[in-house]
Amino acid sequence: MFTNNELKKILTENRLLKNNVPRTKYINKIINFIDRKEVLVIKGIRRCGKSTIIKQIISKLKDKNCVYVNLDDFRFLEYKNLELLEKILKLNLSKEKLYLFLDEIQTIPKFESWLRTHYDKETNVKFIISGSNSKLMSKDLGTVMTGRSITFEITPLSYDEFKDFSKGGLKEYMEFGGFPEVVLEKEEDKKIEILSNYFNTIIEKDIIEKYKVQQHKQLRELLKYIISNPGIRISANKLSKQLGISINTVKSYLSLAEQVYLIFEVPFFSYSAKTKFIGARVSKYYCIDFGLIKVLSIRTEKSKLYENLIALKFFPNRENLFYWKDKNEVDFVVNNNAYNIISSQKIPKREYKGLEEIKQKFKHIQRLIILNPTTTKKENIELIKIQNFLDK
Repeated sequence: MFTNNELKKILTENRLLKNNVPRTKYINKIINFIDRKEVLVIKGIRRCGKSTIIKQIISKLKDKNCVYVNLDDFRFLEYKNLELLEKILKLNLSKEKLYLFLDEIQTIPKFESWLRTHYDKETNVKFIISGSNSKLMSKDLGTVMTGRSITFEITPLSYDEFKDFSKGGLKEYMEFGGFPEVVLEKEEDKKIEILSNYFNTIIEKDIIEKYKVQQHKQLRELLKYIISNPGIRISANKLSKQLGISINTVKSYLSLAEQVYLIFEVPFFSYSAKTKFIGARVSKYYCIDFGLIKVLSIRTEKSKLYENLIALKFFPNRENLFYWKDKNEVDFVVNNNAYNIISSQKIPKREYKGLEEIKQKFKHIQRLIILNPTTTKKENIELIKIQNFLDK
């Protein structure tokens, strides 16, 4: 184990912040809770900017005793255990309140028990933890910590943030996505190389190594297929036949991909809980970043890219995000509003029919909206320019 001086040196180096564009919407939101007792949990896909946001928060807390620990630092590799966490804590305890930022804490086995113990014991320590998994804390601890933690989800740059980072427009955003390092890189070849590395690292470190996945090839093929086809509706049964793996394995792989934020699910809409979970009502899946779609697909339909764009707009509110299909389809149902997404100037009749059908079936549906490149209005259906909708 490290000496105290060695450990202090690593912690000091970890805290160094390069010149970065501030992620203001996250910084302000998290700082608002910084003096509450609850553990702050910061989650999001690997390389989306969590560590930078944490350092930007620390730079705002100049008058406070802040300690930042990057547990993904290679120098900790041999010491990833609770003893390391205990040593870090004891080294920095003082009469002054300690703000302890533990980055990528999920790399420490059984950290949950340690955290709960010290949360109850240390009245002068504020814990801020981060990780690359939506289920950052174990199910048991999650239950115990209910009411004792506040969670913040970080994504790659939204289109609004992208405009602060880059002079590029919507076309570039929909091609290379919003991972900060990729956005700031000027050369296209390097962007693609970085994105390929991200995908491979997430697969290897966050899924295969952590969950001891054996069928590497099938996992990769499944995720390439889903990410290359945003908005696809396909059953686990069909995927299992295509890949030669069991239905339960397919479901497990999809769940793991969601946990590490590669994809997110949009389930079938119904006011009836029974109808929602009929086996035939398969979910749709979207990718968390356009850059990953680019490096994994040969060609993705423009209409599907725009659909993914709007899905990302709704991502923060995804617990209320659904799709609906009968004779025709409605791309998204959000808070009693129905949306269809069109990438062309000419709007197919089926897009109107889908919205009219859902309104007839569900009287609670309020607004019928088509997001497309024009702004013409048709009776009770609103037509809103995609660019205007994104800028709201």
